[in-house]
Amino acid sequence: MKTIIAAAAALTLAATAPTIAHAQAARPAAARAPDAATMQAAAGVVAQLGIKGRLQQQMAGNVAQMKSGAVIRAMLAQQPGFIPAYQANKAKFDPVLAKAGAIQAEIAQGVINQNLDAVVAAATRAYAQQFTAAELNAMVAFYRTPAGQAMLRKEPAVAAAISNATGQLIGAKIDAAMQANSKRLGAALAPLNSQPQQGRKP
Repeated sequence: MKTIIAAAAALTLAATAPTIAHAQAARPAAARAPDAATMQAAAGVVAQLGIKGRLQQQMAGNVAQMKSGAVIRAMLAQQPGFIPAYQANKAKFDPVLAKAGAIQAEIAQGVINQNLDAVVAAATRAYAQQFTAAELNAMVAFYRTPAGQAMLRKEPAVAAAISNATGQLIGAKIDAAMQANSKRLGAALAPLNSQPQQGRKP
């Protein structure tokens, strides 16, 4: 069990580190602080877009996956021998994974509750830094029109359709193209197979 817990902790850190590094690398340079009128207009846009509610909904789905034990099970599945052991004794593993998943969910929800407003504030500042007060007020006015309301209502379905089409028309075909070019990729990687092993005695 200690090995499984240690593996889960290591995998959690490994999965989180790239996200943190990307966020740090993508952090924009300091910009001039927007004035109060622009911030107020930006807050109106963020409210109209329902950014906080969308984030809550998205994160609630992630937390639910954790609580079910599915997330930690997927993480541990990367460890050699876990899948056969799990398949052989689900009755023992499932309650343990569900308990660990509930802990994951509790921790994650606490972090979300403490930081969600800060994310919304960051979104507000981002809009205020990218648009003028006049532009933001025009956006708010548009979103209040029937066309704007329709856009807000239907945009998630459009985004989902685009994501689905991308996966079907590009993602799956990339996988197939990689398989078709496996010999070419293998030839490019072949020099790695001939490298001498470190510390090997002649």
